[in-house]
Amino acid sequence: YTFPYTTLFRSFLSMDMAQNILVIKTVSGMASAVCAAIDAMKMREIVGSIAGDDTIMCAIRTVDDTYAVMKKIRRIVE
Repeated sequence: YTFPYTTLFRSFLSMDMAQNILVIKTVSGMASAVCAAIDAMKMREIVGSIAGDDTIMCAIRTVDDTYAVMKKIRRIVE
């Protein structure tokens, strides 16, 4: 699968989880664009997401799904 928004993920800095909440840090001003790209991926694991200036919070269905989403994002970033 080729993800068309790969260049947006250059602004990705880090991600961490708290149970089924995934928190993604980006460079300042890029969270909204990265969040839109994640939404475009239409991952069934993600219930919803919200972005600020440099932080994205994704509500994920389960803890196991959170690990799966993190793995998918890591593949795009690397």
